[in-house]
Amino acid sequence: MTLANWLTLARILSLPAALYFTLRGPILGGFIAFVLGWATDLLDGYLARSRREVTPLGKVLDPLADKLLFLGVFSVFSVRGEIPWWGVVLFAVPQAGLGVGALYLYLAQKAVGSAGIPGKAAAGVTVLAVLGLYAGSVGFTLGDELFFAAVAANFLSALHYLARLLRATPGARGEEGP
Repeated sequence: MTLANWLTLARILSLPAALYFTLRGPILGGFIAFVLGWATDLLDGYLARSRREVTPLGKVLDPLADKLLFLGVFSVFSVRGEIPWWGVVLFAVPQAGLGVGALYLYLAQKAVGSAGIPGKAAAGVTVLAVLGLYAGSVGFTLGDELFFAAVAANFLSALHYLARLLRATPGARGEEGP
């Protein structure tokens, strides 16, 4: 297993600490655990590309780790009453769709896609939303607005990937399947 994949696993392992401290306190502990987890996302991609160690496992684990980290932290902020539960459900819908689409591509075509610009942009807005929610504990008041911007960005990204999936799928344009 590559160093980049180990870092991705570390991101998944940072999730319990981020959730626990965000829910039970001190919230600074949750913030630190989230930032450390997020930092592994930046580092693992860089290492995988620079060392030419991009692997199919990494292409699956990396987005899964992101989804778990973001969905987990948003869920805890919902339990804390800082964002509505239905907002977390709205955030989860495109995440589930992306996961199902990726699974379909893998099973149908043995293809494991990479994140494109829309996905990276949505992830950036999502990180800002999480940071905004943590900053709410020190008086920042735009966390919920950033959260709904992240929901919208993730829906737009999912629509982009859906269109890409439909273009890549035999039969979607009247072609014969495999």
